[in-house]
Formats: sequence, C-alpha cells, structure tokens
Amino acid sequence: MKALILAGGFATRLWPLSEKHAKPLLLLDGKTILAHILEKLPNDISTVLLTNSKFAADFETELQKIGRKNVSVFCEDSHSDGEKLGALGAISAAIETFQIDENILILAGDNLLPELLIEQLFCSENESKIAVREVSNLHEAKKFGVVERDGKRVVGFEEKPENPKSKLVLTGFFSLGKNLLPILCDFSKKFPDALGGIFPELLRKNFQISAVPVGGEWFDIGSFETYLDAHKKLQKKSVSRGKNVSEFKNTFSGKNFLGDGATVKNCHLHDTIVYPGARLENCIISRSVIDQNCDLSGLDLNQKLVRAGTKVRAER
Repeated sequence: MKALILAGGFATRLWPLSEKHAKPLLLLDGKTILAHILEKLPNDISTVLLTNSKFAADFETELQKIGRKNVSVFCEDSHSDGEKLGALGAISAAIETFQIDENILILAGDNLLPELLIEQLFCSENESKIAVREVSNLHEAKKFGVVERDGKRVVGFEEKPENPKSKLVLTGFFSLGKNLLPILCDFSKKFPDALGGIFPELLRKNFQISAVPVGGEWFDIGSFETYLDAHKKLQKKSVSRGKNVSEFKNTFSGKNFLGDGATVKNCHLHDTIVYPGARLENCIISRSVIDQNCDLSGLDLNQKLVRAGTKVRAER
C-alpha cells in the first residue's frame, strides 16, 4: 500500500493567507494539517505528496521538520490554477513517475477526519473503498460527490448533482486496488480534473466500491470560515503556544493560538490564530488570523485575515 496526498491547490478562497501558505501547511492546534494527516498513516506506508512549483520547497522544509523519512515530493510544473494538471492528472503522472504497482490511498491534503482509521480503507487489488459521511440535508449534499449504496456496496455516484439521491457524500479519502490504476490513468487523459468521476467509471466496468462510514468531525478547509471553525473545534486548550512566545498583560477568550516567536502585549484575543513572528500590542482581535511577521498596534479587528508582513501602528 502506498499513500498519495493531494496538495497541489492554490487555495484562492483563503487569499492572502494562501499567498505564503499551501492549505496543508496551515496551522491547526499548533501543527500543520499535513502533520495531522501523516500522524494517521502507519509508519511503514510510504507516501508521495503531490504539489506544485510554488510550494514544493515549503513542503520539503515541513517534512524535514516532521521527521518522516518515507515521504517523497512529486512536483508538477505549475504556479497557478490555470497551469495545474488536475487532481486525476497529477495522480496519474505520479503513478507513472514512481512506477507504482500496488494498492494506493488517496488523501486530500486539506481535509481532516479525526475518527478515521486508515486501516479501514485498506483494499484488495480489484476494489475501491471510500470514506463517506452523511450531511445534514439534500441541499448541502449538492456541494459534494453523492454516494448511493446498498449495504456497504456503492451502487451509484454523482458529482455535485442538482437533485441528490442521498445525503451520503464522498470525503477526501479513498483507496484504489492496483488493478484499477490503469483505468484511472486512461480516464485521466480525458478528464484530468474529474477526481470523483473515476467512481462512475469503475461502476460502469463492474468493479466493487465499498463505502466506509466515518463518524465524528469532518474538517474540509476550503475557506476562512471553515479554517476558523476547525481551529476552534480541534484545539483543546484555551491558549496554545509555540516556542519562545513573549506575553505581557493579555486577556483571552475562546480558543487562541500563538505561533513560535510571537509577541503579544496588552491585547485581548478571542478565537484567533497568530502565526509565528507576529507582534501585537494594544489590540482587540476577534475571530481573525494574523499571518507571520505582522506588526500591529492599537487595532480593533473582527473576522479579518491579515496579510503576512503587514505593519500598522495606530493610537488607541
């Protein structure tokens, strides 16, 4: 079994945070989303991380920090959304480049399923298994790939349907047996970005797909709002601190994270993420993300995403 982590997106809905950070490198509860994902993978499973030219070096740096030895980086030559190979195209290219001839796990690099046991997705050479969740209503299901099943067996799949037939949806985690990989590679030549489209193709060819229901929380980090929601639910402490944080006369409410080397003085923070190296003084900040190396003084901010390196010093 080999794992492939999809980390090639540019996260346009998280701009300007995504100017400096790929989504899997965003911090949650003091570590990157990528670190959370790798912790769920057994140590003996080798992994290929699929990314782009813009963030490849950042991923290499993070992997050195994590210390996981059996992870390779596959970099597609793209610097923007318009240049991307597409999710299936990138998977197919990685299969060819690394000459993969074994069952594979596909893991979305911007999704977390804390209660998923990766072993539940281990499959045979001739089948696929997909981690599924039931959403609250059919209107919500329109945003996802919708799964129809008979017991554990998937009997239908439709990507973002106008009229969903169930509330059961595909998450960002699934597996494919080695004998299905040639089908994926052929399908990707015509539909390189249709990740969910591979499942109707497999059903059409009479391969078995099994649904693996997963309970608990599901964090799909696609926007500022979903990022902050994941932060509040995942972080256990009221205030979580990185290394060498400097603090003086602050008050906190909700869930707050202070990154390595941050300085926070005379501030009140509520449900806020402060990235490494930021400096805050005499500020009231609520439900915001302050990116790395910002220098802010005398500000009252609510639901703001502050660009890396921003310097604003105002009188209060």
